[in-house]
Amino acid sequence: MLVIISSGVLVAIVTAYCGPIMFLGLAVPHLARAFFRTSDHRILLPATALCGSVLALLCNLIARMPGFEGALPVNSVTALVGAPIIAMVLFSRRKSEAL
Repeated sequence: MLVIISSGVLVAIVTAYCGPIMFLGLAVPHLARAFFRTSDHRILLPATALCGSVLALLCNLIARMPGFEGALPVNSVTALVGAPIIAMVLFSRRKSEAL
């Protein structure tokens, strides 16, 4: 019981800490594969790092746009960017599996 409780607490801490980048970590590899149209990992690894940093920077810039009195939370912007990408990946895989 102690192992289950401690592992649950550790998972909760990691999720709370890494929450804002969750959608980026899920969506960016699919974006990089779509942009570069390859499955070669020698190309995709640096491409994913580059696309991830650019997308994180864009989400941060959108969250802190001038003209707003306050700043939006970055995790809300990453969710708005990442959720449609993840949904697109899930639905395109379902469609290809159905054929």
